[in-house]
Amino acid sequence: MTALTWILIAVGLVTVAVCAARVHRQGGPSPRATLALPIAGVLALPALLVEDVPTAAWGLWGTITIAATLTWAVADTLRDIPNRAAGKARRMS
Repeated sequence: MTALTWILIAVGLVTVAVCAARVHRQGGPSPRATLALPIAGVLALPALLVEDVPTAAWGLWGTITIAATLTWAVADTLRDIPNRAAGKARRMS
């Protein structure tokens, strides 16, 4: 069961990294990131609660959860910011 816990933590870490890169590239949230980030945050929690795992596993899970939350917040903030290119086009006219 310990191996499963570490695999789930790794999957959560990769998911958050991919979503963060996608949000950075698109400049806002995508429907897939909206679904994947909450799932990545709680993916390893059942495995952590069932078994006595090392403190490092809990620390990594907390880090993944915080990173997923921050990625979600950045995506939401970028969605609310007006498009910069449209503003420049209006000013040059």
